[in-house]
Amino acid sequence: MLRIYGKKKTESRYKAFDYSRGAFVDRLIYASIVDDVDREKADKAVKYMNASNPNYIFKLVKIAEA
Repeated sequence: MLRIYGKKKTESRYKAFDYSRGAFVDRLIYASIVDDVDREKADKAVKYMNASNPNYIFKLVKIAEA
C-alpha cells in the first residue's frame, strides 16, 4: 500500500495528501491510500502533479499494512 505525500519546496516536512480533494491533510485517516496494483497509475499522477506544480514536491511512500 502507498500514500501520497507532498510539500512546498520551501518547507522541510512532507504532509499526507488527499488526492480526491487536492489538499494536504493533518490526519492520516483523510489521506489517500493507493493499492500496490495501482502503482503505475499513481506514479503517473505524481509525475503530473510535480510537473503542474513547480513550487511543490510530491512522492509516493510505501506504508506498512496493519
